[in-house]
Formats: sequence, C-alpha cells, structure tokens
Amino acid sequence: MLCFLLLTLHWTTVSAALQPSTRAAAAALQDDGTRPYIYRCRSPNMEIFTCWWRPIANQDNVTYTLLYTTGERAPQECPDYVTGGINSCFFDVKHTQVWEVYCMNVTAHTRTGPVASHKHCVDVADIVEIDPPFNLTYIMLNESVGESGRSVLLSWSYPVESQVREGWITLIYELRYRHFAQPDNWKMKERLREPHVELLDLPVGKYEFMVRCRSANSKHWSAWSESINITINGRPLSGTHTQRNTHTGPFCYERKSQL
Repeated sequence: MLCFLLLTLHWTTVSAALQPSTRAAAAALQDDGTRPYIYRCRSPNMEIFTCWWRPIANQDNVTYTLLYTTGERAPQECPDYVTGGINSCFFDVKHTQVWEVYCMNVTAHTRTGPVASHKHCVDVADIVEIDPPFNLTYIMLNESVGESGRSVLLSWSYPVESQVREGWITLIYELRYRHFAQPDNWKMKERLREPHVELLDLPVGKYEFMVRCRSANSKHWSAWSESINITINGRPLSGTHTQRNTHTGPFCYERKSQL
C-alpha cells in the first residue's frame, strides 16, 4: 500500500509539473524561428538522456546555452553540448536521476540580445525510447507436405538487458510480417511480453519479419529491427523435423537491411 501511495504521489507530481510543458510545446509550434525551442528528448535506458532544440532561423554568430532545474535546486548548465550532436544537450549517468522532473530552456545569444525558449519539462521514465531488438532468428517446428503450412518459432535478443533483469524496465514487443505476394498487407502480433513468438501454420510462400520494442512506461517505440526473410516451400521434408537458420531443405533464410 505504501508503495502504491508513493507511486501515485510521484505521478501526480509529474503530471502537474508537465502541464506547463504541454502548453509550451503547443506555443512553440506557433513560433516561426524567432526563438529556439526544445523539440525532442530521448533516453535509451533510463540511465542517460539527450535533448535537442531548433535554433533561431536566419541568424549567424548565435551561441546557445541550456539551463535546467530539478526539484528546488538552483539552475545548472548543460553538462555536455558535444556528445548528442549539434544543438543538443547530453546528460550522462552522473547527471541523470530517475523519478526527477527536469525543467529546461535554451537561450540564444544574438547580436541584439538573449532570446529564451519556452520551458520544457520531462521525466526520464517518460522519454525512454529503446534501441531496436537484434539477432532475430527462427526455428521451423513441423513438416510441410504439398501446400500445407508450417509453424515457425521466432526469437530475438533485446537491448537494456541489465535494466530488464533488475526490473527497472519492462519491455513490450511487437512483431510484424508480410507475405511477399501481398506487400501492403502487414500482419501484427502485438503486446508480446516475451522475446519470442510462435506462428502457427504459415502457408507456403516467402515472408518478411521484423520486431520492435518499447518500455511499458513509455509510448515511444524503438525503430524496427533488421528484417529476416523466410521462404516455405511446398515439398516433402526429409531428415530432421527441426532445423535452424540453414539454406538446405525445403525452406531458406536470408537477412536483409531494414526498409
């Protein structure tokens, strides 16, 4: 009960703090380049994060500073303007605190004076965008005779393994696949809780598969993984009933880059 009350209090506080940021984001959309604005923040693992801003339009010799606050602490300047690329601020492990709301703004120092962005507030847990899963592989589970289908067990590896193991992050997966004869007809397996899924009785043909993931506490999906192609042929299978990632037998496997 105490844990529930603490979590409720935390999210109530976060919601109240983020409301001004929502209004600021809406106002920023109306800016036509006359002031900088922070348009994105991302954390790949709840241990570090980066924020990016749009600069003032059509002005030269402008420098930028980002100031942020957490709780009642005094404002601090961005710890790293380099790692995240141009017009960014990177927060390393020493400067990232989970369950803290970061409120920040960017000031453009122009020849006519400073111009500040609207305040932008984020909770690190809300901006988690995981790197994509990797090593997507499969196992054929049954024989195929004639035009009958085959069942396929797909599995993959996932990033942030230590955070998942320690319970900091819970991952949700989404698998999509399509028959090459129907390239616009993607089928989905949604809200998968484990890094594997079995597809029953796939008809004969060539298929493309890919997977993505997100933190259960975030709405931001990762990019899609590298895809794999599997071809299921309709001729009798001889030999072993279970094979993995092989070019022999009545099916073949190839890996291709993400679309």
